[in-house]
Amino acid sequence: MVDPQHLSPQQDRTWSLLVGVMMWLPAELDAYLERAAGVSHAEYQVLRWLSVSEDREVHMSRLAATASVTPSHLSRIVARLEKRQWITRSSDPDDARRTLARLTETGGQVVSRTEPGYAEEVRRHVFGHLDPQQAEQLEDLTEAMLTPLRQDCVRLLPARTSR
Repeated sequence: MVDPQHLSPQQDRTWSLLVGVMMWLPAELDAYLERAAGVSHAEYQVLRWLSVSEDREVHMSRLAATASVTPSHLSRIVARLEKRQWITRSSDPDDARRTLARLTETGGQVVSRTEPGYAEEVRRHVFGHLDPQQAEQLEDLTEAMLTPLRQDCVRLLPARTSR
């Protein structure tokens, strides 16, 4: 019989494993990025998403969704990155109520220098432990969990590659 007030032993173990990954993987990536570029993982995600955006510029609301940070957290991140002259902010000329974030040349250089090592760290900590089928399953599972929480985040990601 299922106890609706408690997780099953398998659910409890699976949940504990997921919490562990959510806690310790970002900590590992934070440590690497601090050594490599003097930034946190959240700051790097902002720089990284701007680097792949058209014209290296994007509305702050979209940037928050793609970088998976709250709008208020994004404002603090962008302020820190502006002080380092890695990002600039400006009003959207088509809609002054919206703010655009733009990656500067210096910020782009930071991403260019940091991305190869970052990709290697992600491969080492995540994909290096998975075979191709497991990697596809991970994509399926994480999309299934994130979609009901933040469909806007999923919708803004690049399309799936063909399998």
